[in-house]
This record gives sequence, C-alpha cells and structure tokens, in this order.
Amino acid sequence: MLLVSLPDQLPEKERLRLIQLVHPMEVWIEEHFLDVKKEIPLQKIQIWLTYGADVTEEALKQMPSLKWIQVFQSGVEKIPLEELKKRNILLTNIKGIHGIPMAEHAMSTILYFSKNFEQYTINKQKHLWNRRGHDDEVYGKTIAIFGAGTVGQAIAERCQDFGMHVIGVNTSGTLKPPFDEMYSMKDKEDILKKSDFVLLLLPSIPETYHCMSKREFSIMKESAYLINLGRGSLIHNKDLIDSLENGSIKGAAVDVFDEEPLPEDSPLWDAPHLLITPHMAARTWRYYERALEKFALNLEAYQHNEQPPYYIDLNKGY
Repeated sequence: MLLVSLPDQLPEKERLRLIQLVHPMEVWIEEHFLDVKKEIPLQKIQIWLTYGADVTEEALKQMPSLKWIQVFQSGVEKIPLEELKKRNILLTNIKGIHGIPMAEHAMSTILYFSKNFEQYTINKQKHLWNRRGHDDEVYGKTIAIFGAGTVGQAIAERCQDFGMHVIGVNTSGTLKPPFDEMYSMKDKEDILKKSDFVLLLLPSIPETYHCMSKREFSIMKESAYLINLGRGSLIHNKDLIDSLENGSIKGAAVDVFDEEPLPEDSPLWDAPHLLITPHMAARTWRYYERALEKFALNLEAYQHNEQPPYYIDLNKGY
C-alpha cells in the first residue's frame, strides 16, 4: 500500500501515471493523513511519497510496515534519519530534476539586479520617469557557484551563455565542465573577494551551517550580490540584514529559509535590497512530471532488490 501526502494536488495525468506505476498496489492520496476522518490503514503503508516535512517520529510509529520513503525534493535535513536507520527504512529523493527551472530562476535574479528592476518597480509605483544613470551588464562579471552538482552545472551553462566568468566550488576542487575555474571550500575567502555574484546551492550539513556570516559578507565586494537557492541554514540572517543595511554588499536574493513559511514578523521582510521568493526556484508546472520519472527509476530498482539510483545515505544525510 502506498501513501501520498504531498501538499499540492497531483495533476490528473500524473495521478494516473503514479497509479499505473505501482499497480496493483493500492494508493491513498491525503495530505493530512493523521487528521482525516476517513480511516486510512496506516499500519499497511509500505511506500510513502512526501515532501518530507510531515515525516515525524509520531507518523512513523503509525506505519509499522513502512519500507521506503520517497521524498519529492532534494533536501532531507528535516527527516529523523536516526529513526529510519533503526528501522532500516529506505530513503530516496529526486535529485536531478531541478536544473532547468532553477537555472532560469537564477538568471532571472541575476538580471533583476543587473537591470535595476527593483528601482523601476518602485518608480512605477511613484509614476516616476527617471532615466538618470545607467543599468549594468552581466557580461564579463564573475559568479561563484557554491555547489557544483547537476543544478550548479545547469546554472553555469546559462551564465556562460551571457558571457559571465564562472567559478565552481565543490568538495574536491577538481575542475569539470562547464566551469571556468574550480575550487574547494578551503578557498572560500579568496573566491568571495573576486566574485560579483555568489550563488549558494550547498546542502544543509554541519560543515555548511552559517557558512555565510559577518566575516564572509565583509570580504565580499560592496558591489556584489548574494543568491541563496540551497538551504536556509547556510546564511546567518541577522548578519545578512546588517550587511544589506550598512552597504557591505549591494543586494541579496533568498528563496529558502530556516523557517517556512517565513513568519510575517521576520525582520528579513524589511531588509533593504533583499528579494524574497517563497521557495519557488524549482516549482513549475512540470515539477511532478519530472519527479515521477525519477520515482519510476527508484521503483524499478526497489522492485528488483537493488539500490535505487537516488538513494540517500542515512549516515551522511545526502
């Protein structure tokens, strides 16, 4: 028996595709599965499709037959991995589907800042026609992409199409296409000093916690921009706000946060030159279509007692 607890309704085409994939297994689709009045036989659930936020110890206790959790995103940092290890529950994600939409989001953000769209939006609200000054160009600018995996490569390709110089940062520092240069995290400060844009795609692990804080912001160019499409824990929020207010960096765009939804009283809402998007960088109409393609590959391996291609190492957390 399979449980789907995604917060968005599956489009009809993808719902039928899912049912076809797991046939003859019974499928239950219910976001609030712990609260619904109708009786869902949770004790019979073997496979669980979820974004991951509802995977709690309480929920797991009610699924004694659970064998596999398929997360419909890349990150699994909020899942109780120790509990999964105790019960030998398989965990997989859908890494690899985010390249196209996140690359488009990244380029939109880069152009938003370079082409001064923030100011033009303000001017429109004021009915103000102001042609003083000049817009910038991204051509010839340097961008550092921290996290040079599949998504990082897709963004690097788009940046190069616009004539940017692209620096990648990965674990080994080994150069791979399409990056112009590659470094490891030990070179972070040197990279920050020469980058016009700093884009974060890193996972949430102890080594990356608050990797962008007061010192890093002080090292960056005053004309530089920070873009976070990775995890909320990568940034020290107060230090970011202070840096934007004192002008030590020119602007920032953040799509991911420690607490989501971002509380209405969060000081981030009032930070100057900060573009906030509600975790939308990968969210397009084609998301579930691509996610089910990855699930199908994981399912085929699972059915043959093989390790799925998008397997998560519970000891590493990725």
